[in-house]
Amino acid sequence: MVAAQRAAEDVLIIGAGPAGIVSAYYMQQAGLSYRVVDRAGVIGSTWDSLYPSLRLNTSRFYSHLPGLRFPLRAGLFPSGRQYHEHLLAFVRRHPLHIQLHTTVQRVAPEGGLWRVEMNGRAWLYRAVIAATGIFGGPVRPDIRGLASFSGTLLHAHDFKHPEQVRGQRVLVVGSGPSGVDIAVAAGQTAARVEIAIRSGITLYRRYPYGLPQHAWLLLGLLLPRPWCNRLIRRLTKVEIGGGERYGLKKPPPGVEAVTAYQGPELLQAVRAGRVQPAPAPVQVDGPCVTFADASTREFDTVILATGYRPVLHDYLAIPMEYDSSPWRAPGACDWEIGPNGQRGFPLLDRQQHPNGRQVQGCPGLYVVGVYYKGKGALYNMNVEARIAADQIAAYLRAAAGQ
Repeated sequence: MVAAQRAAEDVLIIGAGPAGIVSAYYMQQAGLSYRVVDRAGVIGSTWDSLYPSLRLNTSRFYSHLPGLRFPLRAGLFPSGRQYHEHLLAFVRRHPLHIQLHTTVQRVAPEGGLWRVEMNGRAWLYRAVIAATGIFGGPVRPDIRGLASFSGTLLHAHDFKHPEQVRGQRVLVVGSGPSGVDIAVAAGQTAARVEIAIRSGITLYRRYPYGLPQHAWLLLGLLLPRPWCNRLIRRLTKVEIGGGERYGLKKPPPGVEAVTAYQGPELLQAVRAGRVQPAPAPVQVDGPCVTFADASTREFDTVILATGYRPVLHDYLAIPMEYDSSPWRAPGACDWEIGPNGQRGFPLLDRQQHPNGRQVQGCPGLYVVGVYYKGKGALYNMNVEARIAADQIAAYLRAAAGQ
């Protein structure tokens, strides 16, 4: 084992995406020494490589970094490209200590500090923030014979532009927001696009009663919290009707489907014949895909819009506990009481703060970029990073006996 050297900084932040950037900002504001590392060669690498049709599903009023608003030309729901430009503009305004092309292989406790192995060397830090989010590890579904597909097999993060599939027969597996966006975009150029819908799909209006969800939320926050939650719950579930006659069946009662899609684009594409709904795929054999209804069709490209897993498990060499309590849907006005450990994240210590960022039983180890509900992930990252900075400052003071 390589001997570890004491790092010049007190805090290491893993990840130079929005969660890591805003964590660094609050470290700087608190006067703490830190360094941000990222395995990619560009800041916000996930946002730098997304398909061009992606737009935020949370408005620019909430989804900006501290002290930097989006320009009016970004519209109400900025594109993924505009959000990446927003990240870069923030870093230009606030020069941060960021080191790219640095891969963290292992993080483990050692002698009251945190041993971090990266790029063949080992360093000791007093505190570590895991800010690697949920989009670092693409998930492949368990479909028989998928590896034998003789065409082009892509994950959602590999889809860059509709020209990639011009004139092709395309199957999109997954009917969450990314799957819908990609199917609609591919439908502009492909010969045939099918979107596999396993348990049904729900389409909600992007502007219920003429206003976006966050406009209603701004109004709702003027009300008592229970009334606010009741209002937002009702307004954000205003469905777009008419989809079932085109094969866009809703989930049966009691069956949980994937995240609902906000907007009419899929229904419009299906009506126009550019996209066709399909059952879940169950087997692949060469170019042929067999579906749950026993039908079989050939495809040139299969795009897996089947989600991601957190990559912090790849480098955190510690036993982690997870919340085993049943998940309950939080109110949009109560972002801080979301399920503890959702999306595969470890159980967090809530003794000092209702949304404490320290991993339970691991003093000096914190997680930022966990909660994706309520006002939206990009808003919540700001709040989580500020809490982490406060908790780390207190932790370092206590360790120094101050």
